[in-house]
Amino acid sequence: MTAVGAPTARNVDAIGVGMYLLAAFLFALNGSIAKLAMEAGLDPAHLTELRNGGSMVVVVIFVLFTNRGGFRIQRGELLFLLAYGVIAFVLVQFLYFFTVSRLPLGVGTLLAFLAPVVVALWVRLGKKEPVSNRLWFAIALTLIGLALVSQIWQGLHFDILGVLAGLLLAVVLALYWILGEAGQKRRDGVSLTMWGFIFATATWTILQPWWLFPWSVLGEMSTPETTHVPALPIWGIMLWGVILGTVVPFLLVLGSLRRIGAQRAGIVATTEPLWAGLIAIFVLGELLNWVQALGGFVVVAGVVLAETSRRVSASEEAGSLPSPV
Repeated sequence: MTAVGAPTARNVDAIGVGMYLLAAFLFALNGSIAKLAMEAGLDPAHLTELRNGGSMVVVVIFVLFTNRGGFRIQRGELLFLLAYGVIAFVLVQFLYFFTVSRLPLGVGTLLAFLAPVVVALWVRLGKKEPVSNRLWFAIALTLIGLALVSQIWQGLHFDILGVLAGLLLAVVLALYWILGEAGQKRRDGVSLTMWGFIFATATWTILQPWWLFPWSVLGEMSTPETTHVPALPIWGIMLWGVILGTVVPFLLVLGSLRRIGAQRAGIVATTEPLWAGLIAIFVLGELLNWVQALGGFVVVAGVVLAETSRRVSASEEAGSLPSPV
């Protein structure tokens, strides 16, 4: 019997899905806003470096006042935290920018979101756990939907380095989800995020020393593409990017991974390009055609199918157990 007020598995699932949907929305919104900063002269690498460094400062201060035990590193944990920081906050972002610099944006996005397939293969082959046929179908639906949203057939050209980088990005993104889920078995999500930002910032500092940072760009004003968005100072855009574009969504992702796991979270993550398309209508003045709108509905159908497949599997498992009577 479930205790009164105790969270049910369905409630936990709903919270986990809701957390990643909100994270995907914030990531997509930050992508559109960050584009304004890049158009003002802040290149992607320095933008990412500043975002990671600022996020590190925010989370370190928060942990300092709320959970000083989070600064302790357990025996054998250092390499894991280093790997998590470099993979989650350095490689994912670098490979994404490199991929879309050599391939059309739609193709790069589609390659990146092959990550749910990588996670499903890891669950099936690495962990030796079954993956339902409905989940495979859900992955196929989300990939088809992404192809329609991104319209990859427009301007498609073959670039071996771009394709290889995109495939590697899918693997790295899957590793980020898997490590994020595993890391919370040893420490809380906030301190895990803090150490990720610490090691990522250290890596960026080696690659791009702070004394070479183009600080003057922060005083510039953005040039909006639509009257719906006013001109904003670049420092304000970066402040947004640190708090609501990086710290909050990364914490939401970890909370989601703890509740629904990397396999399902990866499928929910495919809603990010859909959010990006909707946001671009208002922020960048871009419009979706009927093919992209259809693709959005297909992505949502894939996410819904993934959730129903999980509940069906859970109910079947429960039905196979002996009665407690």
